[in-house]
Amino acid sequence: MISISTLTPKTVLSVVFDESFKSELRKLTARASRTGTLDGECAVTHSGVTDADRILDIRATLTEDQADDLQVIHENNLFLMLSCKQGLFYGVIDVCNISNGDLRMKFLVKEKMSA
Repeated sequence: MISISTLTPKTVLSVVFDESFKSELRKLTARASRTGTLDGECAVTHSGVTDADRILDIRATLTEDQADDLQVIHENNLFLMLSCKQGLFYGVIDVCNISNGDLRMKFLVKEKMSA
């Protein structure tokens, strides 16, 4: 289950829906790079893993009311709260594509608020 909520007190709005099995909520990317060196080897740097690099790829089937509410949230708010099994996240919706009730959304995490 996923909940997306606004942060502004004047326009409190939230949408709750069940994510599809196609959603990617656990994907973590390391801040790592590999550079070739002149001797044919390579240099690898690893600066760790942070929630701020996460992109939550969410797939779901929405009702018409849920789709309308999510569109209003996306069009009128910048930063949002997203709650799911992996925790509570603060961030923005990057892509929100709703077609015939099928949602494909990418949520860019700025910060993980809780476990």
